[in-house]
Amino acid sequence: MKKNLLTLTALLLATAVTVRGEGENTPASGGDGRLSEAEWRAKLAGEHAQTSHADLVSKLAAANRKIDTLTSNQVPQGGRALTVDEAKAYDAFLALGTPDEVKTRLDQGARDSTELTDLRFKDTLHTAARDAGYKPKVLGDRVKADGLTLLPSREVERDGKKVQVAYVKDAQGAEHELAAYAKQHWDDYLVALQAEGTSGNAGAPYARQDAGSGAGGNAGGSGGSWLTDILKPGEGGGYVDPLQPAAPR
Repeated sequence: MKKNLLTLTALLLATAVTVRGEGENTPASGGDGRLSEAEWRAKLAGEHAQTSHADLVSKLAAANRKIDTLTSNQVPQGGRALTVDEAKAYDAFLALGTPDEVKTRLDQGARDSTELTDLRFKDTLHTAARDAGYKPKVLGDRVKADGLTLLPSREVERDGKKVQVAYVKDAQGAEHELAAYAKQHWDDYLVALQAEGTSGNAGAPYARQDAGSGAGGNAGGSGGSWLTDILKPGEGGGYVDPLQPAAPR
């Protein structure tokens, strides 16, 4: 009987040491009250010196169950224990596909987003250029160089008429009418910015080639242009269209 008690006590001591876990048998530095393995064994021996055989068996069974529970719940080496919320998030991620499939979709989404942003910029740029009377390419270069954001054009009343006016936003978040900003900051580029027919220059004038319009005119004074006189058939060797029927004589 005494031998059995000693055996159970030894098993219980060994089990208790195992339950404490690896690394807990050495006292921590700083005197935190943790016991060494020898001190722990001595403490348990004192506690169970008067314990009955039945109590030792019960404690041993409880210790074994605890060891089994801890072993089954132990995280594999290199693994990670997840909380309930983390486990739900992980399951939701797996439902999207394999990591490679998810990465492919993300990359494609990033490319599509870039293309969409570029298309929207070009559309806004052409609208602003049209409303301001600027060349889109030159305007786009200036907008990017100054870090501006093109804003939707706004309907403004000018000289009693409602017109569309382009606006931009600078890096500080301040909004400006595009034409006013260009005049203030892009003075050297204004000529290059202007689209044809919007700069106020009607083009170089030309002289009419009328018969009585001065030097070099037709002395006949018919009032028509020199081209009309040449093409007019008749006496004097005027031009006759060979495809037309001959005039009756």
